[in-house]
Amino acid sequence: MANRIREIRKKNDITLEELAEKTGISHTYLSRIESGKRGLSLENVIRIARALKAEPIELTDDFNHEDLERAAELPSLISAKPADGDVENLTIVSGAGGGGTLDVEYRDDGALVDPSMMDGYWSFPDSIKAGWRNLDKIKALPVIGDSMEPTLPKGSTVFIDTTHVYPNPEDVYACDVGDGLVIKRLKLVPRTEKIMVISDNTTRYGEPDELLREEVRVYGRVVAWFQWRG
Repeated sequence: MANRIREIRKKNDITLEELAEKTGISHTYLSRIESGKRGLSLENVIRIARALKAEPIELTDDFNHEDLERAAELPSLISAKPADGDVENLTIVSGAGGGGTLDVEYRDDGALVDPSMMDGYWSFPDSIKAGWRNLDKIKALPVIGDSMEPTLPKGSTVFIDTTHVYPNPEDVYACDVGDGLVIKRLKLVPRTEKIMVISDNTTRYGEPDELLREEVRVYGRVVAWFQWRG
């Protein structure tokens, strides 16, 4: 896949910088995709294919052909121009353990210190944005694993309101319980210093864990999620 993207880009005499401008994907992230150090999401396949005036199937065979065709017919969910976007699409992966961190650093001009931590923006109609009071504090990130099924299907993108750092009421949060960034349901145990860390997929993951509240770091509350469906 990496070689195909690079070959088509060079055949069209397009530099990485120009491709980054056309797609809204950072130069650093594109470089990692071309070197095989980063995977390629379905959304980014479509954006890169459009920028290179190529068919998605020319870039990768990692996706079902029918899915690529349907996705290519849809308007882009993530704005190709970051300035036009509403919510940053972070490349930080969360899951059943061993994830990254939501300590994203910004420069004084509002740009990310590490551009590779983001690969575009999600854009929404005004009717949707009206329901999010803290739109500028919401971040989108991908979820791996099945510990939160059926609430969050594997492969979902979750939207985190980072102003909610105290796990009350009981809900689904982005947190670190000692093994990296995870998405879990959190519930305070009344009249104690404990918190229940719950996987909704109880069939596979069993009973909740109980930890001291000081052992759980909450990054934000899941306020919405999205998943491609075939």
